[in-house]
Amino acid sequence: MLHRVAHPEDVRVKVFLFSSNLYSQFPAVYPNGVGALSATLKQAGIQVETFHLSKPEDLQRAPEILRRASPDVVGFSCVSCEARLIEDLAAMSKRWKPQVPFLVGGIHAIVATKDVYRCENVDAVCIGEGEVALMDYLRKLEAGQDVTSTKNFLFKKGDSFIQNPSLPFVADLDSLPSPDRKVCDLQQVIDANNGVINLMMSRGCPWNCRFCSNADIKAAGSGRYARMLSIDRAMDELDQLTRDYHFTLVCLRDDTFTWDRRWALGFAAAYKQRFDTPFVIFSRVDTLDEELIRELAAAGCKEIFLGLDSGSDHIRNAVLDKRQDNADLFKVTDLMARYGVTPVISNIVGLPHETPADHQQTVEINRRLHARKVVFSAAFGACPKIWVFTPWPGSDLYRECMDQGWLTEEAGSAKVYRESSLVMPNFPPDQIDQAFRTFRYKVYKDHFPLRATLFRIYDASLVQDVFERIPLAAIGRVRQGLLDAMTLARPVLRRGRRAAR
Repeated sequence: MLHRVAHPEDVRVKVFLFSSNLYSQFPAVYPNGVGALSATLKQAGIQVETFHLSKPEDLQRAPEILRRASPDVVGFSCVSCEARLIEDLAAMSKRWKPQVPFLVGGIHAIVATKDVYRCENVDAVCIGEGEVALMDYLRKLEAGQDVTSTKNFLFKKGDSFIQNPSLPFVADLDSLPSPDRKVCDLQQVIDANNGVINLMMSRGCPWNCRFCSNADIKAAGSGRYARMLSIDRAMDELDQLTRDYHFTLVCLRDDTFTWDRRWALGFAAAYKQRFDTPFVIFSRVDTLDEELIRELAAAGCKEIFLGLDSGSDHIRNAVLDKRQDNADLFKVTDLMARYGVTPVISNIVGLPHETPADHQQTVEINRRLHARKVVFSAAFGACPKIWVFTPWPGSDLYRECMDQGWLTEEAGSAKVYRESSLVMPNFPPDQIDQAFRTFRYKVYKDHFPLRATLFRIYDASLVQDVFERIPLAAIGRVRQGLLDAMTLARPVLRRGRRAAR
């Protein structure tokens, strides 16, 4: 039985919700926040319309779509790289009808609350989970009551503000309705992601890595922060999606899919009984053991995304607070190889306090891990993954970069994960860029020189700039072409190596 957060007969206001990935590195995404809110509103009988901004021309279309919807409340669920849109969308809404409140929620609203409320046309900021809080706000609005007492919200009051107490996190995720999959064209998103559907079965993460905003988000509520759907509910969600959409791979994008070992084992057992679609997960080496890897593999897990982040134990543990050693990584990846699971290794360059010598350790460890296999993943693309460090608001490292005077521009105004927004004396931006562009070439050049050269071309800034201009509908075909090219190259290159010997 789903828990209803409002009585349908009590709330008749019309709501319009924006979401965006215009400034994300990822061209095709499903907006989880708006999907969750829309489902809750519709369950309560509220009329809700949504608009997901995924291409520049959507900004020109937005005013007319908003005018036709004629809502009583406008909201924007926002991550930090999309924060530059807040004032534009708020101003657009106020030009249409100044009296209609403009609300901002999402991760950026939680971790950078005061920056958001300073935006001239923003009326209120949701500073925690939104489902219960938004319904309370709408009930008060409909009844003509004072909305400024709504928990989990910050409201402007003249030159000051009213910050209300926080609500506890929703303890039972099964009590919430399934996300509204109609808030964007999900099949188009799947197709653009090479047939991959991206899903989340949890909220929160038990760890407090210093590059992540989890600690600040955790402080925004009370109660248990890291929560999973029940196994039965997770299977029901997958069953419904299998009936409604066509996909060839499930990517479970939970921050750490295996943090609850018992749950992960239960998921693997249930999935194996009901589905044959392969899947991939995100994990940490300190949550994996042989039994868990074996059972995940038996259920269809083909890849596990692991954050090495830095090959330097010092950077990874003293700077990032990951509490993992290189020896742990080698042990887990050897176990994965035994059961046919491919490790997708994620690396970061340009971390605070990192030096070129530290980064070289990252290169060397990846050389060892990729000595026998070139990895090009349907879910994750070219591997090993390499990102330029982006300091996100709400993280310890963001605050440290600000204190050190290294941060030159906010994440939303740089090419997220591709260009450094830091100026550090020990690792200047031009050296970071060079390390980023040549990383996969260096990893593969000794064992796979031809494909290393292909990666050198693929990672060049000119080529990546061209990829950025590819229309959303064509992205899936381009990714499939790259994957096919890598796959077809393997037997040719094997024959060439045998002939050389």
